[in-house]
Amino acid sequence: MADNEVLDIWLNHNLLIVWKPEYELKIPIIDEHHRGIVSTINSFYFGMQHRHGKELLKPISTMIYEYTRVHFQIEEDFQKKFGFPGLKQHHELHNELTQKLLSVSKKSIWDQDPSEFLEFLKDWWINHICHEDRLFSEYFHKKPA
Repeated sequence: MADNEVLDIWLNHNLLIVWKPEYELKIPIIDEHHRGIVSTINSFYFGMQHRHGKELLKPISTMIYEYTRVHFQIEEDFQKKFGFPGLKQHHELHNELTQKLLSVSKKSIWDQDPSEFLEFLKDWWINHICHEDRLFSEYFHKKPA
């Protein structure tokens, strides 16, 4: 096996989520935020693989909380501007996710167990970003200019 193949295998095995074009919602600022969230999740995962999970737990949870707080506000402003009928429900989901994020991160920090927090982040990516946010994307792209 060539050196670059070994490097590719090693690098991809150190990512929890490999960004794929199908993750894009075709709304540039939202996609950029999502890539940032994935990057943060992957950085945390990489740190865990290299035995730094416990020390990264608190800064990563703070980073994710602050990043998503800004992201949720921009996303909801965007939805409001374009009359998304699911805005109220999406806002409620954001509130639930924020509360869950805080409770899981606090528990993980208290227990010194980064795996629970990582699992929450992975599930959040799969369930909210890949499913719930897609509803707005579909609405946005069908709406007349």
